[in-house]
Amino acid sequence: MLDYREDHYCPVYDKVISADLCYDSLFCLNKMFKVSSTKELLEIKDIDQAREKCKACPYSDLSA
Repeated sequence: MLDYREDHYCPVYDKVISADLCYDSLFCLNKMFKVSSTKELLEIKDIDQAREKCKACPYSDLSA
């Protein structure tokens, strides 16, 4: 079972990130918040590719 409150590997950033950054990025990449509202996403060159990586990540499924 995934622990959404713990730090974990993120395929978008290609490193371990905090649960808070994951949550913020998830909402930005799903077009609920502006991408510019999360400064770390400004470093990502291909946001469309980042959206696909995020969508495929098990941490993006918040229905669990």
